[in-house]
Amino acid sequence: MATTAELSADALNNLCQRYHEHNTQSTRPRTLEVLSYEHSSNADTVAGFLGRHQFLTLKVRRIDVNGQEHYEQIRFFTKSPPLELASRMEYIEEFGVFKKEVAVYRELMPELQKIFPIIAPKCYYADEQLLVFEHLADQNFRMGAGRDGLLNYEHLHCILKSLAALHASSIVYEASCGRKLNELHPEAVVENSYPKGISENHVRKRNFNNGNCVFLELIKLLPKYQEKLDYILREFPKRMAAIFELVQTSDKYLNVFSHGDLWANNIMFQYGKYGESPLQSRLVDFQLARYAPPMVDLITVLTIPTSSSFRKQYLPELLSDYYHFMAEFLKCKQLNIESFLPREEFYETAEKFRIVGLIESLLFSHLTDLPTVLTENLTSSANGFSDFFDAKRVEICLEAFRTDDIYRERLTDMLQDFIDNFVLDISI
Repeated sequence: MATTAELSADALNNLCQRYHEHNTQSTRPRTLEVLSYEHSSNADTVAGFLGRHQFLTLKVRRIDVNGQEHYEQIRFFTKSPPLELASRMEYIEEFGVFKKEVAVYRELMPELQKIFPIIAPKCYYADEQLLVFEHLADQNFRMGAGRDGLLNYEHLHCILKSLAALHASSIVYEASCGRKLNELHPEAVVENSYPKGISENHVRKRNFNNGNCVFLELIKLLPKYQEKLDYILREFPKRMAAIFELVQTSDKYLNVFSHGDLWANNIMFQYGKYGESPLQSRLVDFQLARYAPPMVDLITVLTIPTSSSFRKQYLPELLSDYYHFMAEFLKCKQLNIESFLPREEFYETAEKFRIVGLIESLLFSHLTDLPTVLTENLTSSANGFSDFFDAKRVEICLEAFRTDDIYRERLTDMLQDFIDNFVLDISI
């Protein structure tokens, strides 16, 4: 059972009231009473290592306007900091992820969802220690990628509508307020993934450097690059470091509220009763939100869960899909996309930020694509967490590369795309 320190009786009743206000058509008053609740653990996975995921189940007595008594059970999804592991909590506090997500859901997301409600799960409660969301799984939402982390065209097309709604809502919100979003809600968009001017000892710079150590060792195993190996090993980290500038708020291009963390496990898809085709999607985990050009999000979500051969075939079409969605969302609010994101600028940013998609793909996937047998113990203890990020990262990733076909194929594909186009191509 949860302790009253997590949610007071008043907070639980207010939570229940907000749930009914959001999910019933009637605005007439009703009596609601929370009879009991249980806060039970969800199996913690690599996808949730920056937060504790649980289910909150309320048993509720409701008296309707006709005096009829009803008993209901309502289930929510909750996130809280992983307080049980000091080393992980220290990482999260320096990273600033939970504080960021609270700011997003308490201040900004309610405003954006008034404009377009199809962006993210509804959040019914947000404080410094707890976030309480609608439970998307109860509405037939689930993740869409398999072990390889890849998504097909149908799923990506579905994502682009939600992403366009997110970005368009940012434009509409700014237009209605007459101020920039990073002035209105600075805490919700502070850059915490790749902060400018950070020291070598900062947790994000250490993570970046540790990732590069892995990539350099993997490159040494690729026969294709042996003749130019010294040059590649020298230049590769320099080209990777471009991300620290590229993801910042732009002085040249349109900026929008951006998710900043768009890999497959941060997108939930709703499916029909009988088919495998997604009906709609929701974006989750806004811990790395930023204020940046929309292409930073877009090229990331079109790169991390795709292969180079898929992008060669479908990237132009998917970019066009997104632009069409954006235009339609803005049009329904009496705004013209050309006034904010001209087509010429859109495709200019597609070229400029393509490298960001590959850098993010490498930095995410060398950890998220690790086989379960190598990761199942890594986030369950203080030593395991430290090994995952620092001490044994190279060793763990090399073992996966040698023994797991999926991991080897995915990382080889990303490395080759990056090296061929952004290290060996001297025109870049």
